[in-house]
Amino acid sequence: MKFNPTLPYPVLSKGNDSYDNSSFDVQLVPKKSFGQLVIEAEFLLNNAGLQDLIDQSKAVFALHIECPQTSYRSLFKSNQQTLMIKIEEQQLRGKMDVHAFIIANDRIVNYTNADWNSFYTGVPITYDKGNTLAFGYAAEIVLHEEAAEEQNLSSIVTIRRSGNCEYVGIELGANQILVLLPEKLYKQYAEYGGSRLKNTILSMIILPALIDVFHTIKAEPSAYEDNRWYQVLEQIFENNHIPFERLLNDQMPVIEAAQLVLRNPLVASFKEIEKFLAQED
Repeated sequence: MKFNPTLPYPVLSKGNDSYDNSSFDVQLVPKKSFGQLVIEAEFLLNNAGLQDLIDQSKAVFALHIECPQTSYRSLFKSNQQTLMIKIEEQQLRGKMDVHAFIIANDRIVNYTNADWNSFYTGVPITYDKGNTLAFGYAAEIVLHEEAAEEQNLSSIVTIRRSGNCEYVGIELGANQILVLLPEKLYKQYAEYGGSRLKNTILSMIILPALIDVFHTIKAEPSAYEDNRWYQVLEQIFENNHIPFERLLNDQMPVIEAAQLVLRNPLVASFKEIEKFLAQED
């Protein structure tokens, strides 16, 4: 979508001369992280009058993000100079158009700005809520399709039958994390693992197993760092722009780390259950 910065009142943008010695723009740092597109935005405003409106919450910074291929469209607002946005990757494809604004957060009556050019000097203006006060340059973010990674969680976790155990167990080999299920549970997993509740079933098994693994390696990382599964987990975190050391140094709870690796499995599970129950009705 294209936005026209020419409006019948003063607007700060590089496309007109309503303001003197003023500027507005945004710097964007996009990155993928565990199934999400994370956009870190820093708004760059050089105008004391507009900054004062933002400090008073009469105006806000805003980012409009639109993906033509998926029809995703959303507006994010902030009264802070920095803004972090997280969008599920499944809602996006290809190119996204990003536009930065400053918009009125409330009705602003009889406003003047010391940096308006001479045409507007001494002429108070009233902005209605939602009016645009400034435009930044439009930017594009392109999501590149990536080849499937050889090193992923499914390559290092195997679920096996164990007739000798009463409860679920974990074994850490050189290459694999083995999740051992008692005979009856394994038969149920084999029967229902491909059903409409497959994500829910996998969450019930893999999430607690991964939490247990993370607790184990936190206690003595050097004992496992030569194992292939450890190196794959470390690479998964690095590929998603989160240092593995955050987990090892207690900067990230193990339950949070496990949910990140599994792409928020409980949310997916409850959606699956909701869909299943709706079909039953």
